[in-house]
Amino acid sequence: MIAGLYLPGDGWIHGLSAPVKLGFMFFTGLTIVVISHVSVMVLLTISVGFIFSVVAGLGFKRLWLSTRPLLIWVLAILLAQLWLVSAEAAVLISLRLVTLVWVATLVTYTTRLSEMSDVLAAMCSVLRPLGVNPERIAFLIALTIRLIPSVFDIVRDVRDVQKARGLERAYIAMFVPALTRLLRESDALSDALTARGFERWGDKR
Repeated sequence: MIAGLYLPGDGWIHGLSAPVKLGFMFFTGLTIVVISHVSVMVLLTISVGFIFSVVAGLGFKRLWLSTRPLLIWVLAILLAQLWLVSAEAAVLISLRLVTLVWVATLVTYTTRLSEMSDVLAAMCSVLRPLGVNPERIAFLIALTIRLIPSVFDIVRDVRDVQKARGLERAYIAMFVPALTRLLRESDALSDALTARGFERWGDKR
């Protein structure tokens, strides 16, 4: 899992520097917050999907695989917003969620974890006088971004198993095995980081 989900490629998206791709992700996140019109949000979502599947060459299959685990959350958001606010708010928030996940997955697939960590470490270096270790903080932020698709992959796999057992609509029954697998993966990642001396990363010799 430390290696992340980076997929080698020769497209121009892969060739962009990590600061540019991270900047695109943060800019997109800020942009969707201020968008208040559904039509504009739809256009942005379609644009991000096009960049993901066609421009970056990741394909519509990976786009769908990154979207499928979101469907249960999108449905819950739609129902809640329809009941509490309005249909427009329901669609807007759902599109925001999908777009954010697509952008995070795009950055994950096209950026090496080491490159991402270097950029974030440089950004966090101003905190060193306060006793903060920028290398550790940068690695943890980068790792969090990279593991978002992994979490959805686990949920998708558990749903596939439940579906094969005829429990497709048993969402509560899906929660326990998904949580168990996430905890198991977390333990494995923790052991791997400890073996690589993570606690000493960035310490001054």
